[in-house]
Amino acid sequence: MNKIVLIFILIFSIQCKSQNNVIDLKDRCNHSPLNRNDGNLYTKDISNIYDPFIGVWKWISGNREMTLTLIKQNKYQYQSGITNYYEDRLVGYYVYKENGITLIDTSGDNLMQNYVRVLFGIYCNGTVGSDVFEDVKKEKNFSVKLETLSPTQMKFTGKVGEGTYHIGRTLTNVYLGSTFPLEMVFTKQ
Repeated sequence: MNKIVLIFILIFSIQCKSQNNVIDLKDRCNHSPLNRNDGNLYTKDISNIYDPFIGVWKWISGNREMTLTLIKQNKYQYQSGITNYYEDRLVGYYVYKENGITLIDTSGDNLMQNYVRVLFGIYCNGTVGSDVFEDVKKEKNFSVKLETLSPTQMKFTGKVGEGTYHIGRTLTNVYLGSTFPLEMVFTKQ
């Protein structure tokens, strides 16, 4: 009988240790401070805020077109330095063409890395956006806000910061402009 009780306690303690602290992504700002270092935090898209954005989206205007593919990664483990936690995230890639010629194609990117060129999150106000949407041709990142207009349409609004910044010890000028428009309405394919 003692062995059965001991086995039960051992199994129960292992299960308790392996459970994560699961918090809805949209509510994470209300849970402060969050321990992102011990591997027990999981910010999960319980409210399914990412779901309307998942899929293949296309924008066409005259001779220009952009295809944006968005994928939800569930329980992605983010590890860097002492940081170690899990999160649901919205990642993807895009192809931009002018006159039928592909100018940018990020479809070969490894989407399992911590840093990816197309990465969206949920801001504390509940909107879906990104500070790391990379314009590969111009070699710069800009912030993007995504907004659903209908089940088949999504608005993409980008913003490039302008000014002078220190990158290491070097002053670097960042100017407005991007390879593709910063305001587009995509249609789900």
